Amino acid sequence: MRTFPPVDRKALEAGLKRLKLRCLRETLDELNELALEEEPSYLDFIAYIVDQEVKAREETQRQKRLQAARFPFLRTLDGFDFRFQTSVRRQTILDLAHLDFIKRRENVVLLGPPGVGKTHLAVALGIEAVNAGFSVIFNTVHDLVDRLYKALADDTVTAAMNRILRHDLIILDELGYLELDTTGSDLLYQLVAKAYEKRSLIVTSNLDFGEWGELFDKPSTAAAVLDRLLHYAHVISLRGDSYRVRHRLAPPHAEGG
Repeated sequence: MRTFPPVDRKALEAGLKRLKLRCLRETLDELNELALEEEPSYLDFIAYIVDQEVKAREETQRQKRLQAARFPFLRTLDGFDFRFQTSVRRQTILDLAHLDFIKRRENVVLLGPPGVGKTHLAVALGIEAVNAGFSVIFNTVHDLVDRLYKALADDTVTAAMNRILRHDLIILDELGYLELDTTGSDLLYQLVAKAYEKRSLIVTSNLDFGEWGELFDKPSTAAAVLDRLLHYAHVISLRGDSYRVRHRLAPPHAEGG
């Protein structure tokens, strides 16, 4: 009959570290107390330990994806005020939150004036995607074009664009606040064209589609972008007053009432 020698704590922790079982190593004492109290079968206890380790690793990966997405802030769908923003149906957004549009390589376009919640919804859907295991990247259109301009200067634009396109979901925020010159128009068109039917985009814009011809260097470029963007797209138009203006003008105790 096999006998087990007393535990060498340092050797055990070194082994767990070598196997990269960080959760088990950090909760060793708690797990030992749990085993002594509950007295589970060995197999049940091993299953419990493995489950805890898997969950910890999944959370670590989720946090890495969340950080890599470069969201400007963290806002969820639960925090979106559908009572104030009545131009969009809650169910429409909840349906998108199932993320079938990413699996089908479809796009989401959020239109409306500043302050109505476009970026909030884009980020919230992005966070839902991160939580579901998708890779996401957030960029304002201005920052994106600026980054591609710099890559163009040192002949790394293809590599820079491929880094963006490796993500399952690409969020392009604030399209329409700055006009694009010929090079910027071409770079944005290339990104949209390469993502077509391969990646999903969420685009927010303060301009209606009829105004996009003034944003790009040529109406034909705008038409080409729209053609690829809208072929498989969910278009949501938000209207109404700005959240930021509402909070700025609200009486001191209005939010509590």
